[in-house]
Amino acid sequence: MLAAMTAAMLTGSLPAEPQKSEPKKLTCCEQAARENKECKRKCCLAAHREGRSCEKCNPNKEDLKFLKKKDDKKSDQ
Repeated sequence: MLAAMTAAMLTGSLPAEPQKSEPKKLTCCEQAARENKECKRKCCLAAHREGRSCEKCNPNKEDLKFLKKKDDKKSDQ
C-alpha cells in the first residue's frame, strides 16, 4: 500500500488542490457597458468613433462586444 501511494505521488496521479481563479477584472468599456453608458476615456472614444477597439484599454478587444450591441440597437430603431 505504501509503495502504491509513493508511486502515485511521484507520478502525479493524486488530485491536486483546485486553484482559485480570481474574478476577471472588467475593462473601462465593460464597466461602462454594465452601467448602460459609453466609456468616456479619450482613447476609447476615438477608437469607437472609427469603429475599432481601443487596444490600450482592451487588449483582447472586449469592447467590440459592447460596440456590436450598441450598433444593433441603433439599427433596430
